[in-house]
Amino acid sequence: MLTYGIDKKIGVSVNSWWSQSLDVMLRAMFLGSVSIGALSGPLHAAESASRSTFMDEMTVTARRDAESEKSLIGQVGQISSNAIQTQGHTHLQELAVRIPGAWFSRGNGQEMLAAVRSPVYTGAGSCGEVLIAENGIPIRPSGLCNVNQLFEVNTEQAGALEVWRGAGTVFYGSNAVHGVVNTLTPLFGEKYFTLEAGPHDYYRSKLAWAVEQGDHHWQLNANGASDDGLKDDAGYDQQKMTVQHRWDGEAMAAKTTLSLVNLNQETAGYLRGYEAYKDSGWKDNPNPEAFRDAQAARLVSTLSWQINENSQWQLSPYARYSDMRFLQHYLPGQPIEENGQKSVGFLLNYQTSFNDQWRLWTGFDGEWAEMFVKETQADVLGTPDNARYQGAHYDFDVTSNQLAAFVNAEWSWRPEVAVELGLRWETLTYDYDNQLLDGSTQDDGSDCATPDLECRYYRPADRKDRFENISAQLGGRYQVSDQWTVYGRLARAFRAPQINERYRLLAGQDVGEFDKKTIDSLEFGTRYYSDRFTAELSAYVMKKQDEVLKASNNATVGDGDTHHYGVELQATYIFSPQWQLSGNLARAEHSVKSASAFASGVDVSGNEMDTAPEWLGSVQLRYQPVERWWLELETVYMDDYYLDAENEHQYDGHTLLNAIAKYQWNNQWSARLRLHNLTDTRYAERGDYAFGSYRYFTGENRAAYLEVRRQF
Repeated sequence: MLTYGIDKKIGVSVNSWWSQSLDVMLRAMFLGSVSIGALSGPLHAAESASRSTFMDEMTVTARRDAESEKSLIGQVGQISSNAIQTQGHTHLQELAVRIPGAWFSRGNGQEMLAAVRSPVYTGAGSCGEVLIAENGIPIRPSGLCNVNQLFEVNTEQAGALEVWRGAGTVFYGSNAVHGVVNTLTPLFGEKYFTLEAGPHDYYRSKLAWAVEQGDHHWQLNANGASDDGLKDDAGYDQQKMTVQHRWDGEAMAAKTTLSLVNLNQETAGYLRGYEAYKDSGWKDNPNPEAFRDAQAARLVSTLSWQINENSQWQLSPYARYSDMRFLQHYLPGQPIEENGQKSVGFLLNYQTSFNDQWRLWTGFDGEWAEMFVKETQADVLGTPDNARYQGAHYDFDVTSNQLAAFVNAEWSWRPEVAVELGLRWETLTYDYDNQLLDGSTQDDGSDCATPDLECRYYRPADRKDRFENISAQLGGRYQVSDQWTVYGRLARAFRAPQINERYRLLAGQDVGEFDKKTIDSLEFGTRYYSDRFTAELSAYVMKKQDEVLKASNNATVGDGDTHHYGVELQATYIFSPQWQLSGNLARAEHSVKSASAFASGVDVSGNEMDTAPEWLGSVQLRYQPVERWWLELETVYMDDYYLDAENEHQYDGHTLLNAIAKYQWNNQWSARLRLHNLTDTRYAERGDYAFGSYRYFTGENRAAYLEVRRQF
């Protein structure tokens, strides 16, 4: 899709690389400049605020406009553009460790499972537990998320990364159950070029370029990476590009963003066997045939009208496209899945202040999407009459229509006291069209073998479904002093079923088993700010209904009730101009309150949820003796956790030590050295127990990444 980057197999000359890159950039800039729209004026403030240091007042966009974190009723962890560029992550998990309660579990290559105040969910609907957004707009339709979809966002050059922790606000709809991961697009005005090299033939380049012509501003950000991978016969080539145009008028602002992403990955499969990541074959790839190819494109335009100093309209139309094809190496038979979507929609909202005491937000959202899912098994598994038969398992299309309306009001009873109340109504319809034979036969209509051996896959007949949901929030904030703020929040969030869990069924399952999900959340927190010390402490309890649970044999039930409790702390202390200490710590309990027994007869009621560490945390110590260079040491801790819903197998956890050093030659040139896993600890990025075997994604060994940066 894109030619920007370095091809690890063929290689390109420097001249060819520049000519191909320039061609793509010019085409993208043209497309971005002729589009109409923008993110609103307040978001421009968020861009400039992201340049600030950690101790400066942080600006977040949780209510579709920029506001001080001090006034927020809830918890948003933010990593600024400067911190993102400083960290130089090769995988988003390296950033997530700095946000309490967040774990972006790393798979192989660029794959990941996002967990926010939750276990790491797996399976068809698992990705719907956390909403993934760019500039506040979901990157995919409500019904077709993907567990690995975060690689479709240019986080490498983001203006900021925001993680709303807990049940989403009424400004977000379906899928904002445990949290929202929102990426702000790159800052305007950036001009730089970087080259980076690391182990396993890892190479990456980044480019940022800005152009200003009167009231018009253009910004181009692009990066390409090539990695042969830690594992044998595993690696990826990835290219990302973000093109932006902004126009600022007296009473109107406009911004357009075009996002393009391409990933070609040779995926390494799980290592199998108890603590296999410690064995001599820890770099083996048992699935050299596995792959993932994916492309995504998004075009968003936002117009904002400033009616007066107290009122503003904002309209954001958008169009999205994604296509993905990958080998399900983790399943017997290794079927190939293909999925994709084309969608258009809009966000319309109005904000006003009646007086110094009352603020009101109201809006309407709409979306249309055309989605498809296919699954085909190329080879025979065992014998031809296996229940996991050779041929087409699923092939269906779903057209969805979504409408939502919300209202949110804030009353400042006194300057130091505020109360917030919000309500959101949303309806989502699915028009499901099965392209294969209905039922559990093979794709040619024949039985799998005998009446005693039913084919594994069940395809419901064509149908239409509609889901209506209401979310609400009630919160309050009290500013005790210039330094102290306390808040409390009660909220309900929801998600409609994903089309993969609703219509991609197994024999014995029914469409009605996988319905909408709701979560109720109660949270209290406090924030402290001073010139040298900041701290945030929060505690929450969440109760969730109709949870989808999966056993180690891949069987599922859809009626689980789960409870989630946690305490989170984040703090920074500046000892002196030379020394700074930052850290975060989260303790959580995620358990199954009640659930139907699995088909195997196993009842997991009362168990802890799998892949849910009780403790997560990290600490960063920075030393900067002179302005030109600094050094940072980081330790990352992950507690032990169960690998299965039955609580019979466990991973012992790990502790890692990392480091970053940066040297600034002058205003134009700098270099950064990033060291991962200094102690060369053998660990697993994630483990589970399935199909009678321990399975692990091996953690990276000791590695050094060197980047040289030219600022223009």
